[in-house]
Amino acid sequence: MTARRTTSRHDLDVPGIGPLAMRVTVLERGHVRYIVRGPHIRGTFVVIPEALHDGTVLPSTVRVQYGDDADPSDNDMTYYSTHRPDEPVIYNVRLHGWTSDINPDDPPSGYFLGRYATCLRDNGVNRELSTGVRRRTETVLRAIVVHWAALDQRLELITAAARHKAVSLAEHEDEKASALEAEAAELKEQRRQARARLNAVLGVVRRRPLPIRAADPAPVSVPIVDDKGESMGVLTVREVAVNEVLPGTVVYEVEGARVHGRVTVGRDRFRPLPLPVGLRTTFGHVRSTSPYDYEHEDEPTVNGVRISGLWDTGTTGDITPTAPASLSARARTGVRAGISASWATERRASGVLRALALRYLARPDVEALQLAAAKGEAAAQQGQCRERLRELRSLQREKESRAARHRRRQRQYCALLA
Repeated sequence: MTARRTTSRHDLDVPGIGPLAMRVTVLERGHVRYIVRGPHIRGTFVVIPEALHDGTVLPSTVRVQYGDDADPSDNDMTYYSTHRPDEPVIYNVRLHGWTSDINPDDPPSGYFLGRYATCLRDNGVNRELSTGVRRRTETVLRAIVVHWAALDQRLELITAAARHKAVSLAEHEDEKASALEAEAAELKEQRRQARARLNAVLGVVRRRPLPIRAADPAPVSVPIVDDKGESMGVLTVREVAVNEVLPGTVVYEVEGARVHGRVTVGRDRFRPLPLPVGLRTTFGHVRSTSPYDYEHEDEPTVNGVRISGLWDTGTTGDITPTAPASLSARARTGVRAGISASWATERRASGVLRALALRYLARPDVEALQLAAAKGEAAAQQGQCRERLRELRSLQREKESRAARHRRRQRQYCALLA
């Protein structure tokens, strides 16, 4: 059995328009029908509280529909191309569509009808409203909305509108909350990893330095081979500096086999951390801790060409006299200056880097050099880890706060259903 709809008569004197006679009927879902008659105005307007996703739980704005609410629908676009019963006619122009997002407690002053307020011709073409019709329509809408805002049953109307969509709105809030809770859980796990990383860095800071062997200037013969194992001669290698400017590094001076110059070998202090296990070899004698210096003293000449560049790797277990097969080198002199060195030069330079890397890894104090490299980066890593923890903690709290807000809104919508 359907509840009986009550209709009341109201008369308004609207400035600029004159007297308006209105028959006001409360419909289902919080809709209110206004049948209006006045000078050059006739037709039906329906005021609908807007229960919106991510809006206020109880609607705070309304939509005014042009035409009767004979067949209520949640999909406005269903009726955008078809006429509704008793659409308003102003100065012989029939209004079609709707105007949404109107604050009933503070209606806009002008030009607020929006793009869905049109004149729908019989041929199905929507035409824009003229300036005169638009202004008169806005005046009527303001009068209707102000009257609606003063209705005694306003709270019941907006509650009914919210209750009608409460199921879908509660589901929407649940989806939002679940997504944010999942993000918060991921951030919590990232915080755990960041704390473990910080603890590892602090462990490096607390460890006592291990003894490091001083540079041995005695020359040593070191054979070099290409990636196929073919001999490319013998180098005379001697140590120039150990753990000098850049912690954990050894500077080698090489001579012979068409090679002359220096190469700096050490741990790749940037990966992985806090205890670097990778390797970084740089052409030249590195005398700066800056990672942005690309030119160094005593860069080697190979086949008569001065070369520059570096080779870094995150692992060392796969380094052999023949692998990696090819390591890049950049020519500073010769016809290829400024670009990659020739194949023959890269082939010989790769053999030199592999041989020096293996010699570095064979040192008896290689663990002491690794710890020295880690300690050299520990202070910076400690600050970065703490900053990362603060950032993650702030993000997690933000996600949890937003998730809690959506859960509260979900409970409020469920309460409307109850």
